Amino acid sequence: MPRADLVIYNANIVLFESPPVVSSGQVRVLEGGEVAVASGAIVAVGQRGEVRGTFSGQEVNAGGRLLTPGLVDMHTHAIFAGSRDDELEAKLEGVSYAEILRRGGGIYRTVRATRAASDGELKGLLVARLKTMLSLGTTTAEVKSGYSLDYEGELRLLRLIAEASREAGVDVVPTLLAHVPPEDSREGEARRAYVRGFAELARRAVGLARFADVFCDEGAFTPEEARVILGGARAAGLGVRAHADQLTRVGCAEAAADTGALSVDHLEVSDERSIKALASAGSFAGLLPASLLATMGSSRPPVPLLRLHRVPVALGSDLSANSIMPSMQTALDLAIYLYGLTQAEAIAAATVNAALSLGLRDRGIVRVGARADLDLWDIERLSQLGYEWGRDRVLMVLSRGSAVKSII
Repeated sequence: MPRADLVIYNANIVLFESPPVVSSGQVRVLEGGEVAVASGAIVAVGQRGEVRGTFSGQEVNAGGRLLTPGLVDMHTHAIFAGSRDDELEAKLEGVSYAEILRRGGGIYRTVRATRAASDGELKGLLVARLKTMLSLGTTTAEVKSGYSLDYEGELRLLRLIAEASREAGVDVVPTLLAHVPPEDSREGEARRAYVRGFAELARRAVGLARFADVFCDEGAFTPEEARVILGGARAAGLGVRAHADQLTRVGCAEAAADTGALSVDHLEVSDERSIKALASAGSFAGLLPASLLATMGSSRPPVPLLRLHRVPVALGSDLSANSIMPSMQTALDLAIYLYGLTQAEAIAAATVNAALSLGLRDRGIVRVGARADLDLWDIERLSQLGYEWGRDRVLMVLSRGSAVKSII
């Protein structure tokens, strides 16, 4: 009898058919299912008795609980120093996110704090955040640079992201982010030179980043500037993604789609033109419901249009200096309540679709050959997602087949 490192049985296993998932019909639950794990990978998935009768090894009785792929956070700004908790008070008084940025707060404030922090401080902060995310079931996370703005500082952040990933034991997808123009390069030739320079920076980021991203919106970069930056990144061999249609609709989603962005994120003020552009380009829609709350926004991404045009949806926490929210469990719940995703759509968006939006095909799914990144939940049914919330519901987390958390 072949030996496995771990056999999980009596689990209600969430399975996906023909990903990416664009409808709830592609999601099903194998009740009383079993999974065998060996050498960091899933080696068997089957119905009751099929796996236990074939593999020996340490066994875990899931007790009829829900077993899903490990959560994948496809959008974070998790490396930064400083706090902006007082800006929440300003937003509660009616000051907009864009106005705070214009006043030199927001991103610019975090840039100043991040530049002043030592390498050790920044790495320590990121390691702590990644470990928290892992304990909450996130086994893979994207982390962007973007809180330094100067070219050398952005490369420094990418190097620290790699070091923190190794120390925290969380697999990280690093992204070079053009966040906003520096305060001394907001206008004229200085701004144009900065955009050109950032497009060229992508070449130096090869080996440190897998993607380049740009914040295209009011107060950040224009669609034309986004095309320059993302075009430079593609020419250098990086994948591309973008922030678009968060605050204003000025053609950013279309610009991102034109450059072949794998994911276009936020989309709070998108219309059908934006969604058709994503559909034509084969881009994922990255939805960030915690960001909607943090910016005091009222617009919602057009989820019915995303369904209509079969644009796959992925979810991210958008953990950032604007909102330190590390839980993909909470992001999933908010997507159900704020955006109207079904439970099936939400779990797919937080696992297989999120992984695919990062170019990762080896995880986010329970199937033979996939990485053994798995979460065992303290619920039995998909319908309990969103219904039971506000607490940590993940009892066991497997990362590459090793239990990094187990309270069963």
